[in-house]
Amino acid sequence: MDPNDKATTAHVDAIESTHNSDTEVHHHHLGKVDSANEEIIEHLQNTGEDVGMTFRSIMAAVTMGMCYNAYLFTLLIPPAILTFINADLGPDPRYTWITISWNLGGAMFVTIGGRLSDIFGRRWFFIAGSVTLIIGSIVSATGQSIGQMIAGGAIFGAGSGFLEMAFGAVQEIVPSKYRHVTIGLFDAASVVAQIMPLVSWIIIKKTGNWRNCYYMMIGFQVINLILLCIFYHPPGFAEKKAVHGKTRMQLLRDFDWLGMFLFIAGCTLFIVGVSWGGTLHPWKSGATLGPIIVGLLTLLGLGLYEAFAPIKEPLFPPRLFRAMRQFTVPMLVMAIGGMQYYSNATLWNRLSQLLYAGDEISKGLYGEVLPLGSVIGGIVVAFSKKIGHQRWQVLGAIALQTACVGALSTATLDNPVKSIILTFFVSLCTSINLLNGMVLVGFGIVYQEDIGTAAGLAGTSRLLAGAVATAIFGNVTNNKYAQTLAGSVRANVASFNLPAATLTKLIAAAKLNTAAAFKAVPGITPEIQAAAKLGNKQAYLTGAHLSYQVALAFGLCGVIAAFFLSSVDERKYTRKTVAVQEGDRKALDEKKLHGTA
Repeated sequence: MDPNDKATTAHVDAIESTHNSDTEVHHHHLGKVDSANEEIIEHLQNTGEDVGMTFRSIMAAVTMGMCYNAYLFTLLIPPAILTFINADLGPDPRYTWITISWNLGGAMFVTIGGRLSDIFGRRWFFIAGSVTLIIGSIVSATGQSIGQMIAGGAIFGAGSGFLEMAFGAVQEIVPSKYRHVTIGLFDAASVVAQIMPLVSWIIIKKTGNWRNCYYMMIGFQVINLILLCIFYHPPGFAEKKAVHGKTRMQLLRDFDWLGMFLFIAGCTLFIVGVSWGGTLHPWKSGATLGPIIVGLLTLLGLGLYEAFAPIKEPLFPPRLFRAMRQFTVPMLVMAIGGMQYYSNATLWNRLSQLLYAGDEISKGLYGEVLPLGSVIGGIVVAFSKKIGHQRWQVLGAIALQTACVGALSTATLDNPVKSIILTFFVSLCTSINLLNGMVLVGFGIVYQEDIGTAAGLAGTSRLLAGAVATAIFGNVTNNKYAQTLAGSVRANVASFNLPAATLTKLIAAAKLNTAAAFKAVPGITPEIQAAAKLGNKQAYLTGAHLSYQVALAFGLCGVIAAFFLSSVDERKYTRKTVAVQEGDRKALDEKKLHGTA
């Protein structure tokens, strides 16, 4: 029987019991509901080889950690210095697309790369992603306009999408029982990239040139490429062909190219429409509603096409989505977590730099709040297997995250400590949610050969939701800020009795918030400038409050969804390694041959 047909049949009623590893399994009550979990366990216990943690597998895991750091470089550095870039090359209202384009590209290419690498092998997709990030770093380092920086962000997104497959790849190159600890340490090791916001601001302070941050990025991406070429040798196409018996041309001919086109078109149109709304075009305009509606209809059509069309190699195998509690629900919870995190990754940097930071170094230190939470969250997840009860771990994390997001809507100008603590816990809880979710998804599929697709879909749900959230929350903040800026500045400088023309120029200068802009205002004094800056801060804080209130609603949806998760059945923690490194495979084959002889 064809593996796809077999997996599809196995998942028809694939909904895991509410009783998981935390409780005794009552087989006589579960019937078909429990059969999916039993099939997953059986497959995990019979897939791969018991090779343990070898030097090759350890170095391959380290290399995946480097790939994760490499893509985080492109995620964390641009938002940290975004306002500096806009001040130098702009001002341009499209500047937030430097980060939005990253999320969009990553959301698309992590699924495409995950599916293709499941079919053809992963090594060359990782290498292609690494090369793409080098190109994106060069494009951004030499950028002469916001448009070119947006192009660099899009290239980053494409390359990072391939490298984010590391979340799935690192799970298959270690024994299953070490997946939680590996994913946790995998994230904790990202401290290399997580300190980059601070390093970037130190570079700017010492050199006065934001481009040096991208030159530093080029060096790291080159090192990552070298390590990939040396240490990462997962099963290649020849080993996969031995299983399915198809040539590359047959697989390319059978691949779901129409589904890929619909996926890219739908995602792009929807995000473009959301990003244009309230900035380049009014929300009610055809230029905004048209792409949003067409994009949603395209994605809906994609879902129907994937579910019912006779596709030999579908982009989104329907068998995965039928495992609701093992696969679909964790993806939903991760998507909501992504909305909270990626929107905050942009909002917090702008908020802290404008409201609390005094110089470049303090801006960098404030920028480290989110990364610090992420690293510590990784350490917590490293003990997730020992703690157990992953369902309650995730539920508690997303509930606390939502509470902190709600509390941030009461942030004030005179209490940065409160904002720092709340933002730290938002990041910490997001990491616990997302990393546990990745392991739950990896353990929630029958055929481990689908782990690239599964991790890719999980990444897409998180990144696409993050791109949507960044666009929505950015627009909510900016629109409210624009509505309140003039009134806030006028109220603060009312006692100076400024002429109307001067007041108009002062409001414009407050929005730009640069020394040159204020200097151009006639009759400017330090007192007038200080009052105008305070009005600018108050207006932006009002916009941020509204954005956090909107984010609170999404978080509550995540809390509800987390109730339907299931923890990991302890029988899934086997000693088997799904993707044995080529060198270990050769040694194992020789050992078996010698034993036979």
